[in-house]
Amino acid sequence: GDLDAVIPSLEPFRVEQVYEAPKPKWTQLSGRKLQNWGGLPHPKGMVPEQLPRWLQRWVDAVSALGLFGGSQANHVLVNEYRPGEGIMHHQPGLPHCPGSVPAPRTRGRR
Repeated sequence: GDLDAVIPSLEPFRVEQVYEAPKPKWTQLSGRKLQNWGGLPHPKGMVPEQLPRWLQRWVDAVSALGLFGGSQANHVLVNEYRPGEGIMHHQPGLPHCPGSVPAPRTRGRR
């Protein structure tokens, strides 16, 4: 689609920055590991957390695409899938903010 032409311009994303995050940033889930950046979802709203500078520039670039109806992206989930892992097909997003924007895939792991 149209985003396929825009998203690659966000490269080069350094996967090392993800793996240099402190160990407490990682949460082990069934079939994947997860990093949660930008805050913690809460029924009464997001409990905000400042994004690290390396990630904020990517959030700003994605926000500039205008995908959020004039709102800024404020939250990033980074998933690590190893061979044979994954999650079941689902519709991403929350009721108040349907959808998500996937980052470009990076081949290889550290």
